[in-house]
Amino acid sequence: MSINRRTAIRRLALISAGAALLPSCFHEQTGDKIPLRNLRIDDDQQQLLEVLTVTLIPTTDTPGAKEVSAHRFVWKMLDDCATADDRTKFLKGMGQFDAAARSAGGKPFARLEPPQRESLLRAIESKKMQDADLDFFYSTTKKLTILAYTSSQYFLTKVQVYELVPGRWHGCVPVEAPAGKAA
Repeated sequence: MSINRRTAIRRLALISAGAALLPSCFHEQTGDKIPLRNLRIDDDQQQLLEVLTVTLIPTTDTPGAKEVSAHRFVWKMLDDCATADDRTKFLKGMGQFDAAARSAGGKPFARLEPPQRESLLRAIESKKMQDADLDFFYSTTKKLTILAYTSSQYFLTKVQVYELVPGRWHGCVPVEAPAGKAA
């Protein structure tokens, strides 16, 4: 069987492309990666923030923070809008938060039971745990979680229906002059 030059080059190109793409097929992907430019986070940090946002706004008869992807919003806002110092303080505070959860419950925050999580958050809010980075982490996460939820499509279409400015026009409303003035 003879092979001409074109066929050999075509097969070589096909084998080279396959060899270049083959390692990506065996790469194990864990979790839902969030594309960030300025922050480097691991799966544990991502899970911790997701569980914290779900603890702040749980799912009840209405969707919670998980359904509106509040944790992704927090990461993107930090990555895009926070200064480098604030990002450093946030990550340092996150480490202290997880350490506080381990000392309070013996496990990472993501593996604590919901009552243990809530008691830890109450302790932080009542200022029983005083640390600037921990407070910065918690207050930033809480503020951005609430912002993510209140600016979500669900909230703006089902809870507080958003109307574009200038709002409605009522053309059939009679105008009355104030008492004592002629119309």
